[in-house]
Amino acid sequence: MKKVRKQARKRPSMAELADPHVLYQKSVQSPDFDVPFFAEYFEDYTGRPLRSLREDFCGTAALSAYFVTQHPENHAIGIDLDWPTLNWGIKHNVSTLTVDQQNRLTLIHGNVLDAHPAHVQLAMALNFSYMVFKDRPTLLQYFKRTKESLQPGGIFLLDIWGGSESQILQEEPRDIDNPDDDGIGDFTFIWDQDAFDPATYFCTMRMHFAFQDGSEMRNAFVYDWRMWTMPEVMELLNEAGFRDVHFLWEGTNKKTNEGTGTYHRSENGEPDTAWITYILGVKPDHD
Repeated sequence: MKKVRKQARKRPSMAELADPHVLYQKSVQSPDFDVPFFAEYFEDYTGRPLRSLREDFCGTAALSAYFVTQHPENHAIGIDLDWPTLNWGIKHNVSTLTVDQQNRLTLIHGNVLDAHPAHVQLAMALNFSYMVFKDRPTLLQYFKRTKESLQPGGIFLLDIWGGSESQILQEEPRDIDNPDDDGIGDFTFIWDQDAFDPATYFCTMRMHFAFQDGSEMRNAFVYDWRMWTMPEVMELLNEAGFRDVHFLWEGTNKKTNEGTGTYHRSENGEPDTAWITYILGVKPDHD
């Protein structure tokens, strides 16, 4: 009688083992940089410490969760429409907080276009998330709703990107350092500018991840956006009733011609082929 040789079980690839939300946080987000930077700018601008913020399109709420760890009086509100992503953040980010920190963090499964009275000092929409709104009336409605959630004198902050390279179809890889103890190790984040229509500025952006074993996680995240320009966003903020609408431009190292990672208020940008900046608007003390 012949023995039946058992077929060796195929080992899962790194792409199959990796968690896309973990990859996103390691590739795209940096709360340990963003929170101190925003807090410092807010205090310099207002003369008051930043103790409350609202994170729109918060996803896994990584930034909000980090914020409440930085001071015992910090409070954060995160809003996101996608329940699976928000629930992942509750299980993996919020669960690591102390009971006191969790009590100072409120997560809302809802639409940022709805009324969410909060009266926070700072509201933000990062990672170009507001570009999901493709028409002017809807984006204006969002800006007005956000203003309602702010305290008098509160600040609304958005990031935005542009330059000629933002409008061409390309895949841009970036190596991400990652400890080996998670079984994944270093990996490559790929930003895929898959479609762009110059007639509408509608675009499709994709995120892929590539691993050391040769496997890939394609279309881990896909975004159908309108690429809003700086003049449009600043004009809409003014129309929504914000005052002192301004932007922070990244400094340039004259020797290397690369960004310095520091942002300063500026009246003019620079004609770079690719740039990212922050736009801010302030809620008046009296409407």
